[in-house]
Amino acid sequence: MHYEAYDRDDIVRDFASRDYLMPAEVAALGEVWPLVRGDLLDVGVGGGRTTGYLRGVARSYRALDISQRMVEACRALHPGADVRAGDARTLDGHADAAYDLVLFSFNGIDYIDHGDRRRVLEAVYRVLRPGGAFVYSSHNLAVLGGHPPALSPPPLVPTVDPMRLLVRGARRLTAGLRCRVNRRRLGGRQYFAADHALVNDPSYDYSLLTIYVDPGAERVALAAAGFVDAVTFDARGRRDPPRHADPWVHYLARKPERPPCPRGTLPPRSSSGHAM
Repeated sequence: MHYEAYDRDDIVRDFASRDYLMPAEVAALGEVWPLVRGDLLDVGVGGGRTTGYLRGVARSYRALDISQRMVEACRALHPGADVRAGDARTLDGHADAAYDLVLFSFNGIDYIDHGDRRRVLEAVYRVLRPGGAFVYSSHNLAVLGGHPPALSPPPLVPTVDPMRLLVRGARRLTAGLRCRVNRRRLGGRQYFAADHALVNDPSYDYSLLTIYVDPGAERVALAAAGFVDAVTFDARGRRDPPRHADPWVHYLARKPERPPCPRGTLPPRSSSGHAM
């Protein structure tokens, strides 16, 4: 989509200011903790929000981002970290079966064309070792209610100081104008499908297009790419809740320990003659 947005000063500064793990990430990573302590690839690392937590735990830590500006911001905050520019759709330069865990956080996958989403899953599957895990998050289609987010200008924060109120009012008017300009520019590209939607949501004054997916359909896509044992987490870190009502859903899926048998073949047998 429009990857140049991630070179913008305001977005780079925002990503570089973040330094925390979300409850859903703690829950998902905790479930595969032995893999976190192995060889880890942090995709879409941004300004390094997760780097400080994972780099000191992993046996080896590598990170990538589509934006060179983000790479530079992450390196500045985490000197010595192996952070490079790269494309999640191919993971070129990363060998087959090189990692125990791949993390693609902060809904980074939702800013890739939906038609390329399968390419991301296949690339991650390729670089994972058998038994490895993929943890990522994505926007939840259910929260949209079947229609795009309405255009809503940023709120005016009240203050008793008249000068501050004047400055805040001017900033609100400027931001509101940016929102309207961005909606006119991008609103015509919005669409809804049965299993996903592309919408112009409020992120960064409506300057981005974001994919929202149905969690059930996402599990089907993971299975089609070869992953097994997919589970989801809500914002509070609850595993496989009966209903996802949060804007984000976190996913954990695994690469099988053994490759699946081709259709029409039998599983390998042990020396004793029993199927393994």
